[in-house]
Amino acid sequence: MTNLPDNRRKQFFYLIKYRWKSILLIGGLLFLFSIPMLGSILLKDLKAISIVTTSDGEDVSALLINDLFYSVFIVPSFIILFIGLSGVYRVVRNYIWAEGVIFKSDFLIGIKQNWFPFALDGFIFSVLFYGLYLATVYINIPYLKYLPIAVCFILIYPVILIHMNLTVVYRNNYFKQMKNALLIYIRRAYIYLPLFILLITIPFVFFIFYIPLIVKYIILILFVNLFLPFFVLLFSTYSTAVFDYYINKENHQEIYKKGLFLE
Repeated sequence: MTNLPDNRRKQFFYLIKYRWKSILLIGGLLFLFSIPMLGSILLKDLKAISIVTTSDGEDVSALLINDLFYSVFIVPSFIILFIGLSGVYRVVRNYIWAEGVIFKSDFLIGIKQNWFPFALDGFIFSVLFYGLYLATVYINIPYLKYLPIAVCFILIYPVILIHMNLTVVYRNNYFKQMKNALLIYIRRAYIYLPLFILLITIPFVFFIFYIPLIVKYIILILFVNLFLPFFVLLFSTYSTAVFDYYINKENHQEIYKKGLFLE
């Protein structure tokens, strides 16, 4: 029994070692749910290349119209991905709690129970994300255009991710969960912020800077299939430790340190 995890840090590596096949399966599911998003962004990029080619890159208005047109598809496609995450987060939660996981059943139950709050999170995340992209590319006000990016990266996005973890653990209304997520983030921003920057850097760089199309989508596919599932496990394991400390120890002792093997 000595190799069984007695804290969340050890549990993270324990799950990687013994549940890596399931983590890769999660990556495959996330890829399926990300196909609409990747497809929408690809069509946008192909159209932009066509505009640049025919106008020598001078028709900025046509590029803006193209970006605005495809936002109609990109925002809903982000929501689809987040709905997939609602199933994934339940599966990961059950692995962390050392509960028996019936993968397909738990994944579908997670979607059934939490698709709506995750869809709202996806809507907020995608509107802000794509809005930041448009502001960065088309607004030429020095320094000012980076202010919304800083606010979203430092404050809003990490809170959304914490909210997703809270949603699969506690039964509260959407706004109370978001308030709790904000309070937790304020206390642990020194950890949550670097974790979020780790997550967002790769896709945001691809939105802002020119990268050859084939390279861009190969890396994005690898990001969704390989990086994202391990990140969800890392973020969820850490959040579970935080919830144990701030919430479960006093208010939910039935799930306090649940899944750990304590003497």
